[in-house]
Amino acid sequence: MIHIDSKESPLYQGDHLTPDDRLQRLVEQSKAKARSMESQILLQSNATHSMNPDAVRLPVVYDLKSFYVAMVGLGTFPGQQKTFMNYYLMVDTGSDQTWLQCEGATKTFKQDMPLYPARSSTTFRIVRCNTHPFCTRDRCTRDGDCTYQVTYGGGSDTYGVIAEEIFTLGSDTASGFQSFQLQMGCGLVQQNFDRDVGNNHRFGKPDLIAGILGLGSGQWSFISQLGPVGQGKFSYCLEAYNEKIEGSDTFLRFGADATIGHGGQIVHTTPIVVPEKFQTSLYYLNLEDISVGTKRIGFPRGTFKLNTSRGTGGCIIDSGTPLSLMYKGHFHEVANLVKAHFNELGVEYIGNVYSYEVCFRLRRNFDTAMFPSLTLHFEKADYVISDYKANFVMQNFETACLAIFGKDEDIFILGAYQQVNKRILHNIMDQSLSFADEYCELDS
Repeated sequence: MIHIDSKESPLYQGDHLTPDDRLQRLVEQSKAKARSMESQILLQSNATHSMNPDAVRLPVVYDLKSFYVAMVGLGTFPGQQKTFMNYYLMVDTGSDQTWLQCEGATKTFKQDMPLYPARSSTTFRIVRCNTHPFCTRDRCTRDGDCTYQVTYGGGSDTYGVIAEEIFTLGSDTASGFQSFQLQMGCGLVQQNFDRDVGNNHRFGKPDLIAGILGLGSGQWSFISQLGPVGQGKFSYCLEAYNEKIEGSDTFLRFGADATIGHGGQIVHTTPIVVPEKFQTSLYYLNLEDISVGTKRIGFPRGTFKLNTSRGTGGCIIDSGTPLSLMYKGHFHEVANLVKAHFNELGVEYIGNVYSYEVCFRLRRNFDTAMFPSLTLHFEKADYVISDYKANFVMQNFETACLAIFGKDEDIFILGAYQQVNKRILHNIMDQSLSFADEYCELDS
């Protein structure tokens, strides 16, 4: 995975973005993703293929405004030098449906690659409703084609037909590639995406994104389709943010390649919470308490429990949300302990800076070892964030801001900023999440 601000990234905007611009962009991304998740939770509260992934790896870059994007090979086009076509799909652990814009679409967002020429692929097959158990009556057209429709935060939505197609992915095998037949959405109507995708050309950069790679835990998910017994897992390792980053490469890893615990790593594992009253593709964790440094807040038991009847509360881990967000009442408890920590060190609290709510003016030559750690006490596992770069945004050499935001809605989202330099492994088959400290620049 290549960071957006790496000069090696095909989505690199150039040097005209200031550090403040980049940090503000993280804020907007986080809030937009939170809106998307809240919409999904509200809808849910009211309401496989057996394949061997065998060390599949997807190289990923970080998009200009949105999420990580992965390059995947699609289709079969005989007679061409390369028999498949590469497309960039936005990686989303908070949704299930994998789709891309297809030829013949009546409404689209801008992309540089041609719309996917599905009819020209010899392996493209539209799924018929009478042949697939997931296609219920409300998903069927009059002609019997299986359809999908997904609505995301901000009102963007996509509609199209479900199809089977060959995905060709990179791997460690001798041939370098592996192919799988999977279900995907062939997008025919895409609306209101322009705020998030399809506008990189305004900055003189490519519009690479053609759709979304759904890595949620639901039945349509990419990972679920790759998930036979003993597989059904994926991992990643994210580098720490650095506006001067020159290059990075890390991978989404699946199946046999998604391992953890090497080189003496201490691995912690916590259950993924499966709600009883509604189906969800989100990865909920049981958060029990939070500590700042050595001081535990002592939230009452059940503070972060998911309320399935109202669709509120709960703790979600999501690599697609850059900065962590939490309910304002809980956020103020955390912020107060952070303020107390710096007050004891004689560090001045200066309040808001740009969109960041809790900021401090550091003394000259402030020792970074004096920043407080943050610990999320999950069920059976403490998630310790000791790297100050994962807890604080440095506005400049003397201004540091807490990289967490308070929000009106009762939910906690553990974002990518607080996941850096950790190997994180999702195991859908046994409903667990494992993590260990790792220097992610060495991921290869």
